[in-house]
Amino acid sequence: MEVRVPGLFDGFEGYYLPSGDDIDRALATAVVALDANVMLSLYRYNAQTVTDVLSVLEALGDRLVVPHQSLVEFHRNRLSVISNPGAALKELRDALEKSRSNADGALGRWAQQVAMDEPLLVRLRGDLKEALDSIETRAIQVVPDRISPDTPSDEDSVLTRLGTVLEGKVLPKPDESDWSAMVDEGKRRVSAKQPPGYLDAEKADLQAEGAAGDYIVYWQAVLHAADLGKDLLIVTNDQKEDWWWRKGSSFLGPRLEMVEEFRKQSEGRRLYLLRAPDLLKRSKKALSVLVSPDSAQDAERVAFKGENLWSSDGVTELLSRLRHEGLPQAAVVEEAAWLGGIIDRAAVYEICGYDSSRMLRGFTRPTSRITLELQDEGSVPAGVKPILEALYPDDVRTSGFRIPDEVVDILQDEQDLQPLIRYLESRNEPVIQLVFSEIETILGAELRPVARRSNGYWQSRTNAMGRALTGCGYQTRGVNVAEETLNLTRL
Repeated sequence: MEVRVPGLFDGFEGYYLPSGDDIDRALATAVVALDANVMLSLYRYNAQTVTDVLSVLEALGDRLVVPHQSLVEFHRNRLSVISNPGAALKELRDALEKSRSNADGALGRWAQQVAMDEPLLVRLRGDLKEALDSIETRAIQVVPDRISPDTPSDEDSVLTRLGTVLEGKVLPKPDESDWSAMVDEGKRRVSAKQPPGYLDAEKADLQAEGAAGDYIVYWQAVLHAADLGKDLLIVTNDQKEDWWWRKGSSFLGPRLEMVEEFRKQSEGRRLYLLRAPDLLKRSKKALSVLVSPDSAQDAERVAFKGENLWSSDGVTELLSRLRHEGLPQAAVVEEAAWLGGIIDRAAVYEICGYDSSRMLRGFTRPTSRITLELQDEGSVPAGVKPILEALYPDDVRTSGFRIPDEVVDILQDEQDLQPLIRYLESRNEPVIQLVFSEIETILGAELRPVARRSNGYWQSRTNAMGRALTGCGYQTRGVNVAEETLNLTRL
């Protein structure tokens, strides 16, 4: 009897990186399952990209399936996605107005330093106004054939065309017992940090399925493909590491655990992941579908920028509602921003006035609840990161919280540090000692409350104050919060 000797990848199938030909063969033969975010992205693409994506999906024929949970999430989030273009235009106009004010002030200060003639200054200000007005006018005039939240369903061109392509391709809703088992398993995976979907822990109290949504999408697709004895390719715009095996900016394939799980469930078949931009790039060779070269670029733009960022209006409204309810999470978010994005447990207890014996379990529920409300209203995109993410270095006790990078930038933007920057640039001493009240006089505004509580505010290089000091060539030494003094030393 011949004994088979294991090969290099036997038992290590997840480490095998599929080639382009492997992926093309999968596109041509495998079950292809669609995640909700790909369908939602149709509302963010330009018209040609929408046509091309639907053409590719149509070419997949009966191999295309949509897990029932994907459709649940599509309908749940559809209106908030449709509202995004209008919110983006308002954000652009606000940013242009802020740029106009900042540039006009800088121009005036520069004119004083170089003793510019008033007529020339007037002309330059006119040129500045004309340039910014032109940008705003063009942005307003770009009114694509967009669908609005109140567009009737039968007049929604994306909805009607997508409905035609997906007719007969939606997997059945699981029965009650199967659905409950999937939810329980999804929740277990979140706690165990087992892919996919464990980074959605903040959704635990927001929907009936809690944080198990991604797992349910995945598992419905797995069961269907395994039942048919076929490979499985999931098309998703989710780019987080709870789905992908990533190296830097490269998407290598599904998480190793998922590859192994599907291989066992399907008795040796292969699992693939593909993003929408890559689906378009491979459509000609794999499916003989010709698409515009610009469509993949448009899909790439949406995949990286379209759905995941907080806006200034969204952050402001969330903090306003927290304050209206008398909740301390607003102050925690603000202090985290001023500290550069992360706030530790001790600072949270101090801000909230909590007793040291109090647990922080459930602390993020109010922010998650209000985020969902804003998403339902269309004020916040469906794919934003949690505004407060609990950190569990030992998997047991919360060590602190992290806020998204864009929220840090939005909140730090509120205080104009230019007067302090100009002051420091005018000084040449190797060491400068400053009193907090002196800094407030220079700024013409009060310091953030965190400045009087934390040395880290002054020493961080990731918050606005730290970047300003470093940018002027100084590093902070000898901060004394009690005496409200600090020493700045030349780098």
